[in-house]
Amino acid sequence: MLSAHSYLIYCTLYAICIAVPGPGVVAIVARALGSGFRSSIAAVLGTLVGDLVWMTLSAYGLAAVATAMGGYFLLVKYAGALYLCFMGYKYWRAEVSEMPELVPASSRQSFFSQLSVTLGNPKAMAFFLAILPTVVDLKKLSIFGYGQLVLATAVLIPSIMLAYAALAAQVRMFLTSRKARKTINRTAAVVMFGAGAGVAVS
Repeated sequence: MLSAHSYLIYCTLYAICIAVPGPGVVAIVARALGSGFRSSIAAVLGTLVGDLVWMTLSAYGLAAVATAMGGYFLLVKYAGALYLCFMGYKYWRAEVSEMPELVPASSRQSFFSQLSVTLGNPKAMAFFLAILPTVVDLKKLSIFGYGQLVLATAVLIPSIMLAYAALAAQVRMFLTSRKARKTINRTAAVVMFGAGAGVAVS
């Protein structure tokens, strides 16, 4: 089972990365704006399944590496800290893309479309590769600890993405504003820099 401290850090960083408007969030918002809130529910489930796949592959893949490498796995931890700083830099410098125009789609189409976006995004796997070894002792990852990670995904993805969808129609100008989304990116950048520095010195 993960310690409360480690779990809180993981959930905080994961929530921030979900909330930063990337391709997944932008697609959810565009779908909600174009077809209504209900049309976004299936798409959110697609994101949830995609993240669960990446999280599972990363957790058990890294656990095997941790067992095989022993003390050398500390290098993976520092690599993760560096990646958090790199993510901070990328968020700070990121250009904000235009909102896409989405045609109405069935729930099934929405689900698989969003699932493919998530599974096809190398940043999703890179996030889990960076975060897990910095906050979770993967050599001791139990089924209960894995369950905690699944719970975080199952709670945070719907909570944050459905909140975006629900607010999309009322705050359209904010969500489509380059200036506002740039501010969100840079706020996330500062948090990532701080997290990377904290992991490196811990």
